[in-house]
Amino acid sequence: MMGYYRVVAVVAFGLAAVVVPDSASAQCRGYAGPGGPCYSGPGGGLYEGPGGGRYSGPGGGLYTGPGGGLYAGPGGGMYTGPGGGLYTGPGGGLYSGPVGGVYAGPPDQNNPNAYKGPWSPCITGVLGPEWNAEHCPR
Repeated sequence: MMGYYRVVAVVAFGLAAVVVPDSASAQCRGYAGPGGPCYSGPGGGLYEGPGGGRYSGPGGGLYTGPGGGLYAGPGGGMYTGPGGGLYTGPGGGLYSGPVGGVYAGPPDQNNPNAYKGPWSPCITGVLGPEWNAEHCPR
């Protein structure tokens, strides 16, 4: 559970710590392990490197071009059609079943129908609650 918190201050000579929720992690929906939208390692939705949800280059969650998390066309994280990040059916980013992006369990890397990204900020929450309220389905 500590993955969802960030220590922001140490008080009284290190005897106490103030812990607050990390805004991106607190909003993230889905699996927090390897390959999931709430994972901060390679390939995860909270990863800042190539292919990650916080990456703004090609294929990243913050990329607006084809295949990116902010792309609204087919294969994009903001696409509402089959296979898209905002699709709520099987294989979509917002599907909560075993092949969906917000499934609470580990993704099935061997299933070609399983959603593996791109990680839309609507799933990861990396752009904050105000952005999500304005741009994401509820």
